[in-house]
This record gives sequence, C-alpha cells and structure tokens, in this order.
Amino acid sequence: MKREADLVVKNCGQLLTLRSTDRTPRRGSALADLGLVENGAVAIRKGRIVGVGSASSVESSIQPVATCREIDAGRAVVMPGFVDCHTHTCFARYRLDEYEKRVRGVPYSEIARAGGGIAKSVADVKEMDEETLLEVSEKRLKGCLDHGSTTVEIKSGYGLDLDNELKQLRVIKRLAEVSPAQVVSTFLGAHAVPGEFRDRREAYISQLIHEMIPLVVDQGLAEFVDVFSEIGVFTTREAERILRAGISAGLKGRVHADELNDTGSAEMAVRVGAVSADHLTKINTRAITRMADSNVIGVLLPGTSFGLPSLDFAPARDMVERGVAIAIATDFNPGSSPSESMPMMISIACSHMGLSAAEAIAGATYNAAFALCRAEEVGSLEVGKHADFLILDCEDYREVPYRFGTRIVGRVFIGGNEWKGDSS
Repeated sequence: MKREADLVVKNCGQLLTLRSTDRTPRRGSALADLGLVENGAVAIRKGRIVGVGSASSVESSIQPVATCREIDAGRAVVMPGFVDCHTHTCFARYRLDEYEKRVRGVPYSEIARAGGGIAKSVADVKEMDEETLLEVSEKRLKGCLDHGSTTVEIKSGYGLDLDNELKQLRVIKRLAEVSPAQVVSTFLGAHAVPGEFRDRREAYISQLIHEMIPLVVDQGLAEFVDVFSEIGVFTTREAERILRAGISAGLKGRVHADELNDTGSAEMAVRVGAVSADHLTKINTRAITRMADSNVIGVLLPGTSFGLPSLDFAPARDMVERGVAIAIATDFNPGSSPSESMPMMISIACSHMGLSAAEAIAGATYNAAFALCRAEEVGSLEVGKHADFLILDCEDYREVPYRFGTRIVGRVFIGGNEWKGDSS
C-alpha cells in the first residue's frame, strides 16, 4: 500500500540518508558509510519520513495528498540535521578578555586561578535574572539552528549552587518549549568545585548527591547527569560517586573525561555504564580499547582544542581504527569553544584530527544521536524518523569541511517545517 505524503523533497543531487541495517552506532570502516543516494528524494507525512531513497523508488511508494507541497533541492546535498550532543548554550556572557590573553600565550590554568574560566561564567549567571538568561540563551540557540543543528543538548554547570543550577535548568526546559529544535537537558552541577567549598569538597559533593540530584529528578529538569573529572576539579573516584548517584536516581550518565590529563576517567565511564565520555584529548591506549569494547560513545570536541588554542586534539584516527564509536559536537560555550557551527567542527575534525569528510559527518549526525539516546528519532533519514533535514549550499558533501568558515547550510527543516529564523 502506498503511503500518503504531504511534503516531497525532490532533485537531491546527493542524498545522505545515514540509514542503518543494524541500528547500532557506526564503528571502524562503517563510520564512513553515509548511505549516499544519487538523485534521491524524501517524502514526509505529518512531520515523519514516509519514503526515502532514489527518486523513482520514492515516487512509486507514496501517494501525495491534495495539499502536498514539493521542494526542489536543485541538485544540492540533502542530509539529516546535525545532532549537537555536547553544548553549554545556556550562559550569560562571552569571555572576550580571556581569549585575548590565551592568544598571547597565557595558559588557561593561569586564567582560571585569577578568577576566570568557569568561575567567571558562574559569576555572570548568578548576577543575571532568569528572564534575561532565557532571552540571551534563546538567541544563541537560534544560532545553532542557523548552522543546521536540529537537536541540541544543553548543560547547566554555570550555577554551582542549588538556586542557580535550577535556574539554568528551568531556562533549558523553557528553551525546549519555545524552540522548534529538540533540546536535551543535562545537569552539570559537578562542573567545578565552587570557591566557597574549596576547603570543604566533601560538603559540596554531598550537596550534589543528596540535595541537587534528587530535586533535579523530582522536578523533571534533566535527562542526563554529567561530571567534569579532571585534576583540580573532581577526582575519578569523586566523579564516579556523583555519577552513580545520578544514575541510581534515574538519570543517564555522561563524563567530561581525560581532557587536560589522563585521569582514567574514560575507563571510569565504561565502568559505570555512562552513555558517553566527552573530550578525550588525553585518553590512553588502554582506555581506547576499553571504550571500543563498550557501548560508551566517545564525543570529540574539535572546537575546544582549536579555541583554547592548544592544537592538542583527541586521537580520533586511532579511536576509529580501534573500533570506538565516536561522535562530533561543538562544546559551544562562552570560553574555550564559542562556536555553534557544526560544519566548522567537521572541518576541524578533518584538518586536525584525521577524519574523512564522511566519518566526521556521520559522527555529527548518526552517532551523535546515540550519545543522546535519540537514535530512534533523529540522526538519519529513514522511514518513521522525525523529518529533520538540511539542504546544503553545495553539490558534494565533501564541501562541508573543505569550505571551512563559510555558510554551507542553505535551508533547515524540522519536522518537515522550514526554519527561517525569527520569521519562521
């Protein structure tokens, strides 16, 4: 029986379906499989995909309704919307003065000791009221959409006390209600130890475990719990306690792991059954092997290394060849990676991390959906999935990393509806 369609996208020069046969994350050589269809088409009904593939196969399998719209892609690349699976989009202000210091060679650690870094963003959030924080965060989320991100994870972590963490999480929840993008919320109260708890670490950890996490769960403000496990932040043992508490309370675990030092936190992520381990700049060979044998997604953040600027990147090539399921995200934040552009992250991943264009695109869509437990809904163009797709301003997908810093995303569709910024 033919399926009804109320929207048909035709004349797709390269249709990147990212379709899957086994519904598992892509690893190894499979990461480069984009499910590419030449002269493809996509059919949609009530925001869901009902047909995808070659133009002839889609045409023969659907029945357009009387009000069916047609979109001519003009032989351009059509692909799934980006899934930005690691961001800090809810923040108050950028830290422009720190950038100037970093490019002059001042280490991030020195900036942080002087009250900059995360502590500065915490102070900024604390002094900003909730409505203003919503306003500035919504503007930044629109920037994510402009660059083709149709699913966006957003963390708290710039509150670091109960009231301000809840304030951030309420803003994130409101963003999910007002934005056409699918917004996924993560509680990152363990982003740093607040200054007032510097000599009372255990008291803050106890507050996280016994007060903050229960309230976040009771109020339905987050799906994930995250911890920054790093020297000078939370030890691997402390991070494991916090993660296990969050998981026991019903949240899913994520870890800022092995970013600045090899702390063993990637292995800890495997041990606790976290959904992802993120950053991984300093991951060791043993941890790579452990991750390859697990279901933990390795979320790589090219923009952070580029923006610090350290030019010290996660060993993406080695991770792919050893079988780790990797994803790509922006880490959009006010300090180290103030960019909401997934195409730019793909470009950096290719030029500095050794990924092919196809591998980076798959990491930014299909595998990234697994990092957010959204693989049944987004990340690929397959029958039954949400009709989130992009029409790029190019005819070959390899132009995405090749034309770095340019506006490569031409049109953005979410649930079959076109995003047109403030006018949509």
